Amino acid sequence: MPKVEVHFGNSDKLYHIIAYFSLAFFWLFTFYKKPSLKYFVIIACIIYGIIIEYLQSTITVYRTGDFRDAIANTIGILLGLIVFTQILKKIKVNS
Repeated sequence: MPKVEVHFGNSDKLYHIIAYFSLAFFWLFTFYKKPSLKYFVIIACIIYGIIIEYLQSTITVYRTGDFRDAIANTIGILLGLIVFTQILKKIKVNS
């Protein structure tokens, strides 16, 4: 029987989304009693993702930076914000 290989192109973008979703989501829950910090958390996560990609492309020889990774990071962060906001609304409604 012939061997069939399945290739998922750019599947690392999914890993970026999951990682930055987790980063933003749990950091938001850490500061949920201080709603004024919500936007600081989001901006800090986005800047962190951009800086990491930039540093990979400039100071390492074994890693490459990719703007699509930064976009995937940002998508994960925004999804984390959306899920966090929905959960917080549900908690407040049920309280």
